[in-house]
This record gives sequence, structure tokens and C-alpha cells, in this order.
Amino acid sequence: MEEIMIIKIIFGCFLTIGSLVLFLLAFKLFYKYLIQEKRCTSKTKGIVKGYTPGSHGGENSGVFLPVIRYSINGKEYKVIGPEYKSYLIRSASSPLTTESDMEFSEDEKQRLLVKYNVNSIISIHKNPMEKLYPKDSEVDVFYDPNNPKLAYVLRYCNRKSMFWLMFICGLAVLLTDISILLFL
Repeated sequence: MEEIMIIKIIFGCFLTIGSLVLFLLAFKLFYKYLIQEKRCTSKTKGIVKGYTPGSHGGENSGVFLPVIRYSINGKEYKVIGPEYKSYLIRSASSPLTTESDMEFSEDEKQRLLVKYNVNSIISIHKNPMEKLYPKDSEVDVFYDPNNPKLAYVLRYCNRKSMFWLMFICGLAVLLTDISILLFL
């Protein structure tokens, strides 16, 4: 067997594995955004029981999303949210600031905007979600009556583009792999 053919096969295996990983990640992480909007038609109340352990707005953003528990037909479910497409964190610090304060809002693009005013010498960032959604408060949960595990909190977060981006990238890698094996 030619050396070029061996290289093509080895490279092709890596590209195939890469495209399969992209397909799996697209379906595992983002497929729910394709079906949530149409299927989640029932509404119930959920209770904030805690916050996610990982920061969602970036490594040092301090944004930890609420964990909501809700019951349907006597069975308890859990959902994380409300979700945002992105986070914009702005921090202003001064040694003259005596009290840390935080302002937050949500814009029409489903971005969470957080502005911190903190003391530059000693400051503690608090999770803005704790002010918006305190523990044991009630929030609206929209769920699929046929599959109550499929749910979102307060409003639908349109992240369909992330699914399609990952799916199309996986498809492009697979097509590149096939073209290399067949035509080069």
C-alpha cells in the first residue's frame, strides 16, 4: 500500500471521529432548542432551590443560573434557567467606593447585562441571579406535557443557531474527509 494512501486513511479516521463528535455534541447540547418552543406549551410554578456550580457568563463573571424544581403528576423535575444567549459583564472599581452594588438588566437580544461597582481594595462579587431569583421564590416553568423533563424557565431562549453551527461544521468536516479519500 502506498504511503499516501496510509496517510489518507489515518487522517480520514481522525476527521470522521471529529465529525461524529461534533454531531453528538450538537444533539446532546443544543437539539432541545429546536423542539422546546413548539412542545413546551403547559405552564406550572417552580421553586428556586439553588444555583449551578459552574459560572455561565465566563470564568470570573459570577453568574450562576438558578436550579428550579417543579412537580408534574406527583413526580419532581429539575430545570436550569432562565437561560441567556450571552452575558455582558462590566466592572467599575474605585478605592473610594464604600459599598459594592450591582445593576442588572436583560435586553431584547436575550443578553444579561451586569454592572458591578466595587471597592478596588476589598470587593466581593455576588451572583446577580440571587437578587433576581432568590432561593425559595416561585417562577414560571413551561414544559412539554408529553415529556415533562423537557422544560424552560420564564421565556424561551433561542439558541437554535448553536445547533445548526455545530451540525454544519460536523457535516463540512465529514464532506472534507470524503473528498480527501476519493479525490486526492
